[in-house]
Amino acid sequence: MSPEDYSRLVDESYDYLRAAQAACERDFELGSFERFDWNQETGEIVFSDQGVPKVVATIQFVGSISTRSGTWLWSWDNPTVLEGIKDQMHRVRDFGTEHGLPMLTTAKWEADEIDGWEMTAITAKILEARGAYRSPHEDGFTFMVFTDIRWASEDDQTKE
Repeated sequence: MSPEDYSRLVDESYDYLRAAQAACERDFELGSFERFDWNQETGEIVFSDQGVPKVVATIQFVGSISTRSGTWLWSWDNPTVLEGIKDQMHRVRDFGTEHGLPMLTTAKWEADEIDGWEMTAITAKILEARGAYRSPHEDGFTFMVFTDIRWASEDDQTKE
């Protein structure tokens, strides 16, 4: 893939992700909840208020940025990430192999938060994700995409 083609892929991926994020905000008011919790075992992130779940999204971990080492690590090569929340990431790596994109096929490389969002946007486009989230942690950020999203209960469907 030429640098121009890659630049176009990134632009199209960001456009896709921006539209998906806008739909999440419009339909589920994600920015309004006081808390979020993700769980590898259930493969979900739950947005809640006062301990009451409001919105639940099925997730795939994309990867993480370490601010300590200044690197990106794809979830498919991270042994601390359970298989169930990275089992679709082979599609992104396969896309990278098919199009000659080493940043999609190299497990770990020098990167910053902008690179994390770029990889997440590309992943969202490839997986046709419903949205994305960046979870902060002590040494950086974990990036994930939503493969599905829904209200936790019918009572919460204020917009529908």
